[in-house]
Amino acid sequence: MNLRSLFAVTVLAAALPALAAPTCNAPQIVSGNNCVLSVALGWAIAGLGTDSIVTFYVPPSASGPVDIEVTGLSSNLGSTYTGYFGFMSNHLGLSTSTISTLSGLTAGAPNAIGPVSPGQMVQLQITQVCWDPTCTAPAPASAVPNMFSLQLTLSSPSTADLNPSEVQLVGRFLNGNQVTFEVQEPALHANSSFFIIPGIDLGAAPTGRYVYNGSAVTLPYAALSVSNLNNPNTLYGTASLQDSRGNTVATAPIQGIPPGGAAGYLVMGRYSGDPLGLFPFDIAFSAGTDGIFHGTLVVSLNGVTPSGLTVVAAQDFNGDSVLNLFAFQSSVP
Repeated sequence: MNLRSLFAVTVLAAALPALAAPTCNAPQIVSGNNCVLSVALGWAIAGLGTDSIVTFYVPPSASGPVDIEVTGLSSNLGSTYTGYFGFMSNHLGLSTSTISTLSGLTAGAPNAIGPVSPGQMVQLQITQVCWDPTCTAPAPASAVPNMFSLQLTLSSPSTADLNPSEVQLVGRFLNGNQVTFEVQEPALHANSSFFIIPGIDLGAAPTGRYVYNGSAVTLPYAALSVSNLNNPNTLYGTASLQDSRGNTVATAPIQGIPPGGAAGYLVMGRYSGDPLGLFPFDIAFSAGTDGIFHGTLVVSLNGVTPSGLTVVAAQDFNGDSVLNLFAFQSSVP
């Protein structure tokens, strides 16, 4: 190349404008030429008669592929546990299973999700939580053996292409190969310290709360999960049950949840000292003519940071049906 040609190329390069950083809607952040949204599935199940179907779908209206990457995988023990942790999964409809840890799921790894084009879908069936490379070792003490949390990022040059609903979870309860009931959970982005969950339904009297008709409880009961996904602090908090008029009828502490950890509860215990019970089993509530307490659960947490991910999810169980409850989020009560 002669000097004249070199000068012309240099002038042309100098005249080209640098690519402007995209405008990204909060809580998305700018990373290079992309908008990035961090989301989480806070409570998923696999094993012991359960599995989870995770669906990644980019709608046809998207301007281009959305890069979906796993950034975190944890048990309820969080960062306090440093041993082996992974899961067994297969692409839905295929029989070949793979055991993956976080290192095999992150961007560029063999089992990464990667770019998903508009109108395309990826579905994973996660069948077992694994505590060793053969997926045969028992869970360590204090671990919920079939529970896991996933953290993910969605990225695209277009802020309009990113939506938490592009990642969905269905947790299924199985009787052999038959699904007896299932729970749906959308991916969430939340750094709130205050959650309000209206519509909690509970058997009002302790004696009738967990009476079974076959495999179904005859009166409704509720479950709650709290996930501390990337706050650097251990989270503590308080849960309050309120009646339909907003009067507090019971309070209970939420014990420490370490970074990367999660805790799952039955809102009401089944018996004295039930380790899954958030509130003691013997609390009696006022009820309507249907014999059921209808109220609101308020969760207040300490230690949530502005950049942290904290997911609170709840389900109402009524017979063989499950109602997913919406959590209102706020930074202050």
